Amino acid sequence: MGISMDWEAGLSIWKQIEKQLLADIASGVFAPGDKMPTEMELVRRFGVNRHTVRRAMSALVDANVVRVEQGRGAFVQEQILDYPLGSKTRFSQIVSGRHRLPDKRLISSEVLKASATIAQFLDVKPGTRVVELFSVSEADGIPLAVATSYLPVARFEGIVEIFTQTKSLTEAFRHFGIDDYSRKTTRISAQLPSSRVASLLKQAKNRPVISTESVDVDSAGVPIEYGITAFSSDRVQLIVE
Repeated sequence: MGISMDWEAGLSIWKQIEKQLLADIASGVFAPGDKMPTEMELVRRFGVNRHTVRRAMSALVDANVVRVEQGRGAFVQEQILDYPLGSKTRFSQIVSGRHRLPDKRLISSEVLKASATIAQFLDVKPGTRVVELFSVSEADGIPLAVATSYLPVARFEGIVEIFTQTKSLTEAFRHFGIDDYSRKTTRISAQLPSSRVASLLKQAKNRPVISTESVDVDSAGVPIEYGITAFSSDRVQLIVE
C-alpha cells in the first residue's frame, strides 16, 4: 500500500523521495548491506511514476549511499574500511582498530603438492606438500575478503585445527613458535571474482574485487605463507604504506 506523503511545495517530488529514503537509511530502517525496495515497490509506496523513483534512486547512487548490482537490485552501501598494507598487516588488529568486530571463517582446507608458482613463493621444491586454507574474513558480520593461504606442511603440521579454533593465522603461527612475522611482498590488481568468491562476498559477479598476492616471512626471512586475497572493492580501500 502507498503512504500519504505531505509533499513540500517548491521542492521536486523525486528530491523529497530521496530525502525520505535517506532518512530511512539514517534511522536504520535499511541497514548497510540491506537490499532496497524494488522500483515497483517504491512506486506503490509513494504513489508516483517509475521515472520519479528512478531519479531519486539515481541521486542516492551518485551520492554513494546506494549501489546497484546488475540482476540483484539496489543495496545500501556499507561503510568502507581503510585497510593499510604494510610490513605488519594484521586483519584482526586493523578491523578492531576501526571499532568493528573481526571474524574469520575457514571454508575449506586441503593438503596438496606445491605447483611451481607456489613453490617459488614459499622457497620450497615443486611437489612439496603444502596446506591450502580457504577462508572468508568479516567485520560486523559483513564479508570483506576471501583468502587462499598456502603453508608448508612440514613446518605447520596440524595448523588446520588450530586455525579453526583461533580464527587467526597470527595466533596459529604463535602455536608454532612464530611470535613475529612480516610482509615481504604484495602485488595488487583488479579482477572479476569467481562465482564462489562472489557468493562468499555476497556481491554480484560483475563487481570487481581488489586482488592481492602476498608473501609473509618469519624473523629469519624464511617464507611461511603465500596468500591470494580478494577484497570487496565496495567495502575495502587498500592503503599502501
